[in-house]
Amino acid sequence: MPSLNPRSVRWLAAACAAAAAWAVPAAHAQCGGSSGSCLEPHAGGGCSDATCCTTVCDLDPLCCSEAWTAGCVALAEKYCQGLCGAQASGNCRVAHANPGCNDESCCTAVCASDPSCCSVTWDAACAFQAEAFCKGGNPVQCGLPGQESCIAPHASPGCEYADCCESVCGIDPSCCSVSWDVVCAQLGITYCSGCNVTCPPESLPEPESCGERLNDPCAVAGQQPTLLSVNVPVCGSFDSEITSGGWIGDRDVYRLNVVDTNGDGLVRVTLRLASTARAFVALVPPSCPVTLSTALLHAQSNNCVEATRSACVAPGQYWVVFSQGTFPVPGSEIMPCVAEPRYTLLAEFAEDGCATSCTPDAGSCFDPHPGAGCDNPQCCAVVCATDPFCCSDTWDQDCANRAGQSCDFPPPVNDTCATALPIGPGETIDFSTLLATIGSPTLPSSCTGSTSTAIGPDVWFSYNAERRGTIGIDTCGSSIDTRVAVYSGTCGSLALVACASSSPLCTQNTSAARLNFTAACGTRYFIRVGGENASVAGSARIKLIASGPVCPGFCPEDLTRDGSVNGQDLGVLLGNWARVGTGDLNLDGTVNGQDLGILLGAWGECPPQP
Repeated sequence: MPSLNPRSVRWLAAACAAAAAWAVPAAHAQCGGSSGSCLEPHAGGGCSDATCCTTVCDLDPLCCSEAWTAGCVALAEKYCQGLCGAQASGNCRVAHANPGCNDESCCTAVCASDPSCCSVTWDAACAFQAEAFCKGGNPVQCGLPGQESCIAPHASPGCEYADCCESVCGIDPSCCSVSWDVVCAQLGITYCSGCNVTCPPESLPEPESCGERLNDPCAVAGQQPTLLSVNVPVCGSFDSEITSGGWIGDRDVYRLNVVDTNGDGLVRVTLRLASTARAFVALVPPSCPVTLSTALLHAQSNNCVEATRSACVAPGQYWVVFSQGTFPVPGSEIMPCVAEPRYTLLAEFAEDGCATSCTPDAGSCFDPHPGAGCDNPQCCAVVCATDPFCCSDTWDQDCANRAGQSCDFPPPVNDTCATALPIGPGETIDFSTLLATIGSPTLPSSCTGSTSTAIGPDVWFSYNAERRGTIGIDTCGSSIDTRVAVYSGTCGSLALVACASSSPLCTQNTSAARLNFTAACGTRYFIRVGGENASVAGSARIKLIASGPVCPGFCPEDLTRDGSVNGQDLGVLLGNWARVGTGDLNLDGTVNGQDLGILLGAWGECPPQP
């Protein structure tokens, strides 16, 4: 092919531009060329998504020729099927034929993992990822005025009848945090339109008729609790009334003998309860008066939904107390015998899932890990007594959270600004905020995230500006919603430099935070990482990226920052071999032979600071 001279190239470019201008209607000239979002009003005409822009401007040419107004946004919401964030695209948690969904941040996160969700169709796999990637919001209160039917699907979470709503959300929490979809409605039909507890054929009847009070030793002297045999269900009845003295209800007390067959000192007890009305059972020490706050285990049921709860307890004699109401408060509603209120109760024992996994060589109690149990036997036993799954299957985030709430340990070493841990370019640090406190100062209004300016239990890191220019910090891969703030100055007088909360740029986890700030050589920056609100704590991860030029007089090969490149720095580099982090001197993403060569070439004292 003959080469073209510069004049020919310029002529062809001009011809192509003229042809393109001729082919695009004037009303659509701004489509795709504008940086403005199709879902937000802005001064210029057109919007950034060419397909959506064309659709809207066909309906209203002024959206392209004058300004992208709120009316243009409304058209985009209604007609731009397939655009991330547009209502026309459909619910992110429900599969549909077109690509995209109506929650922009959720849609972006899912499509970063599976681009076909935004280019082909939002299928069941995309909807499943949305459940994993996207937060549904805080659970709503059940039975609020204006909430819709419990037996028909609707877009808002929760429904009109509190008892039914709470029963359904106990089975599927998304019904109270995302939407009352067709699954929630079906659960409402199944469990909330009246129910009957059927006594299993092998069950034993409670030794009293409805209306009698014969087995509560704390109510009437001389009465004895009913024996509850292991693996043998009991079928009981109950009633309640309101008299001049207040609410009076039937309380049934059962005697349970817990036997340790393997001699390890703990037995996993499981209680299963199904009740026609709101009721609970609690495992308590055998003493009068019954103190429910000391219960080792309780299960709550309503609308015939079976509740199952387990705990590891020491062998011995216990009482299992049944009562109407919401644990630990007895009921207040009238329940006559003619309504045939009934419940079934079953106790089971198991020797697995208690103390056997609580060994010093297990993972940290305050971080999730694949194995069962954790490294502090006392803390581990406390957690597994409440949730045996933690000692029988996996020490997951719930187990770590329980450890943070139940075990009295000191806070992390970097709980305060004064004890901030250093972090360097390319370094990634895993940590936990479970035992951390909430530090100061409070965040200003400019740091408002999705949950205001609140910050949860936090830890601190420090970066001595070894490289100038843009510094990137992210908490991508954290298991909790995080907020990050960067300060300069001293711990006694901190000046905010930058802050961030949830970012869709963290494709593995949109609840993580990501920010950039400009560093000046020789300045020490303090990095504060905490939960996105005061109740959020758990395991997290922080990474610092600094790709700018090295500051004058800085010695990057001095990994230990002791003023010289020596054997200690060599040990740090070799300890991170083939990983990402400290020792990656050429910032290529891996500690390898090239970094070793750089370090050995700088062996000796670092140059003096200017």
